[in-house]
Amino acid sequence: MTFDLSLSLSDLLLMLPELWITIWICVVLCLNFVIRRLTTRDIGWLSVGGLGLALGFLLWYYAAGTQGVLFKGMFVLDRLALFFKIFVVGAGILVIMSSMDFVGRFRFFKAEYYFLVMMTVLAMMFMASANDLLSVFVTLEFASFGFYVLVPYLREDLRSSEAGLKFFILGILAAAILVYGISLIYGETGQLILLDIATASPELTPGLMVGWALIFAALGFKIGAAPLHSWIPDTYHGAPTPVTAFLSIAPKGAAFAIMLRIFFSTLPSYKAEWVWLMIATSILSMLYGNIVAIAQRNIKRMLAYSGIAQIGTILIGMAAGTRTGADSVLFYLLTYLFANLGAFAVVIAFSQSTNTDEIEDYSGLNRRSPFLAFAMLIFLLSLAGIPPLAGFVGKLYVFIAAIEEGLYTLITVALVSIIISMYYYIIVVKKMYINEPMDPTPILVPGPLKAVIFISLAGTFILGVWPQPFMDFTVAATTIFSHLGPAPLATLLP
Repeated sequence: MTFDLSLSLSDLLLMLPELWITIWICVVLCLNFVIRRLTTRDIGWLSVGGLGLALGFLLWYYAAGTQGVLFKGMFVLDRLALFFKIFVVGAGILVIMSSMDFVGRFRFFKAEYYFLVMMTVLAMMFMASANDLLSVFVTLEFASFGFYVLVPYLREDLRSSEAGLKFFILGILAAAILVYGISLIYGETGQLILLDIATASPELTPGLMVGWALIFAALGFKIGAAPLHSWIPDTYHGAPTPVTAFLSIAPKGAAFAIMLRIFFSTLPSYKAEWVWLMIATSILSMLYGNIVAIAQRNIKRMLAYSGIAQIGTILIGMAAGTRTGADSVLFYLLTYLFANLGAFAVVIAFSQSTNTDEIEDYSGLNRRSPFLAFAMLIFLLSLAGIPPLAGFVGKLYVFIAAIEEGLYTLITVALVSIIISMYYYIIVVKKMYINEPMDPTPILVPGPLKAVIFISLAGTFILGVWPQPFMDFTVAATTIFSHLGPAPLATLLP
């Protein structure tokens, strides 16, 4: 394989958002060292401003239909890539705003925290455009390096250090599995570009089957699907809560971008073979995540197991293997973004005032902060799939994709999982609204964190009540899967 690294101005424009964030990281880093009057909060707002401008570029590209390919197919810019870049940058902005007061807990390297978040966002943007197996590996590890530092950022907290060590060891194991899978694929086909692999492998040999299974296992680790979830509970529990919020949504979205390209563009002709892998992983994730969540007494661990179950629901859309399934995956990720980040924003606000994440300590939250209690109620109901919130519409769309393919067993398991999830979500609601508070002191919510909660509430309500524009947004992103046949999900809307 030969590489042509020459770039024209039009080529550079395709990477303008990534180039801008790279330059902005360097600028903010220099400003932090040169201008001593800049506070940590100032650095945070500068980071939000830089990511906000990058988000503007991405929305402009999406509206204009900008697309192109660089480095002989290794980097692709299409609407699917733009969707996930918008998704990741938006999550990064909300996480940084959620962190502005929490950063005060860090004893060292407070401003550097924002640089690490922006670097991780940059890495996940490249993940969204990865179009060959080598780029998949490099960008996945680029994103992981940032989290290897962010997870144990509370250096004097033993739980944070333990979480960082476990995440690092298991992350290295996942990387080794990914590399071995890539080596098998390359050995069988002599290709690394995803579309070239599709044309070079007319038959699914045993080597290809093992290689793709290993790649799926590595990506399953990144999205936190059972049985590859073992890092999630301890990492979520020990990591700084804003990092947990970031880890719970952004890398999962970027990993799904890679999974969609691999299974829907490269391996659609082998759907009969890999659909069972998706079905089994989905069922295991939904049942295991929801059942184990019942026993949790820590809100972060409960949301960790809830997240495993949510990933299982998203995998229903992957199991459908159709254009409708792809649409439902993207839309469900949008609903999950607002509900999950909103729930973690409430957890951040609560823990900053009480220094605890135990569910029992949420007793009487409605009397201490009616706003936080109401927000958590809405986010939990959306995660459970209660109408008319975004989570209900997201689950409905996933079910429609499954019905089209006759995946009734998956739908049955998903409905049972929803009932189970309602139990442990209602436990939290009961404690907030019925139990008496152990400490009646009011909880004050900082301005940036309150803005994140309001944005998340707005997204949760709007996607539930008026989903059409957002479904149009996702349908446009999946035009590269038009070869899959069934009509886009938007055509099923009333």
